[in-house]
Amino acid sequence: QCGGDHIGPSGHNGRVRHGEEGHRVRQRTEAPERRRGDLLGAAREIVLEKGVAGLTVDEVTARAAVAKGTFYLYFRSKQQLVAALQDHFVDDLTARQRAELDRLDAGDWMGRLLHWMESSISGYLAHAHLHDALFHHPGSHDAAHEADPSINAHAAALVELLTAGTAAGAFALGDPRAAAIVLYNTMHGTAD
Repeated sequence: QCGGDHIGPSGHNGRVRHGEEGHRVRQRTEAPERRRGDLLGAAREIVLEKGVAGLTVDEVTARAAVAKGTFYLYFRSKQQLVAALQDHFVDDLTARQRAELDRLDAGDWMGRLLHWMESSISGYLAHAHLHDALFHHPGSHDAAHEADPSINAHAAALVELLTAGTAAGAFALGDPRAAAIVLYNTMHGTAD
């Protein structure tokens, strides 16, 4: 049942075998993080091509070159996979912004805020197709929760920026969290 070497979508050279439906799948030789990453990468490609409605577990596992059972080691359902893709999108944007803000003058709070707003809009526009496919599909979560810092790491980063700027005396905000929600919705509305 074992085949030869096969280079999968991750570029990893691993042993393969034939799984269900004759698909070539890699044996369990990869780190769990890499397998999960392969599944997420395959799902991302499918979402970009077909949208969330066109995403199936069978196609994800075929593209990731893993057995269908491997999918369920990492995700309970297609919905959990989509939620993981959404989290990955937000986490990537937030991490890029944090790195950019770390290079700016720590005392320039208005410059940091303007950069946060501009990079949020440009980050969205650079990945608008993926963002819209992930966040604006039938069955997606309630849009009212998008700006909630308790569930949105990107909005939480804005709360941190405004809170620190207020503590430094750069902003006169009675409620930095409420201001962040208003600014987040303004940014999101501008980008949409």
